[in-house]
Amino acid sequence: MLKLFKKSKKDPDSELRAIVGDYELPSFPSTIMNILDLLRDPDSSIKDISDQIEMDPGLHVKVLATVNSAAFGLAMRVNNVTHAVSLLGRSRLESIVLSVAVKDALPDSKTPCFDGKHFWKVSMIRASVARALAQRLHPSMTAEAFSAGLLQDMAMPVMADVKKEKYCEILEKWNKDDTRDICDLEKENFGMDHTTVGALLAEKWGLPEYLIESIRGHHGQGSQVMPAVKMVSVIKYSINDESLESFKKVCIAETGMDEASVREMIKTSIKVAGELGL
Repeated sequence: MLKLFKKSKKDPDSELRAIVGDYELPSFPSTIMNILDLLRDPDSSIKDISDQIEMDPGLHVKVLATVNSAAFGLAMRVNNVTHAVSLLGRSRLESIVLSVAVKDALPDSKTPCFDGKHFWKVSMIRASVARALAQRLHPSMTAEAFSAGLLQDMAMPVMADVKKEKYCEILEKWNKDDTRDICDLEKENFGMDHTTVGALLAEKWGLPEYLIESIRGHHGQGSQVMPAVKMVSVIKYSINDESLESFKKVCIAETGMDEASVREMIKTSIKVAGELGL
């Protein structure tokens, strides 16, 4: 099992409140917390875990859809959660449950210029690319790379809601200018960035340490962040051939892949992301 918790010196909820004020922070439903507790309990049975997942019909469907997608590349079709638990193991299943649960818990931003649907579409592409890269760079962590790629910017919908149009101006500058770093722009305007907010939110939810560190360090030099996750962080939300150039250059430099292989990986990952029903 993965190392589960990152201990904060301060109360993450208090730190979040200092940043977002009276904004209503999202929380996990009790069903999700029960499932995560069971997945992390070595004494719980496969049946205990399966029964709890089946109590949430939406989660049940999404877990099976994700497991059976091309992103996970399983040789056989998984028809029930019990099979998924026994086939994937607890750590990989936990990554899938977390991906679904966090996405569902985060708000649909009410800021007109922040397109939440498009945000998650690009996040899914990042997740699919991160998984493809992980197969090459660190194959034992493909499921974790998928989750971290999906959730690394999970604070952005919150910040878009809290900071409104000002945040959209920042995103527009970042998407248009390859020389600007999104974290620098956020700090210049708000005194903090989405990696800080996201990591605190992840701590508040008790997410695994690899996710907390991936959220906190994917734009920096965090030693605990998987290389695949760092690389996909340069994929921007104005996703097109031009905006993917920075990622292609980083990918070629870091992996030694040729340009044709990188292009094919991106093309396949975009297709896989479109098939996922999250």
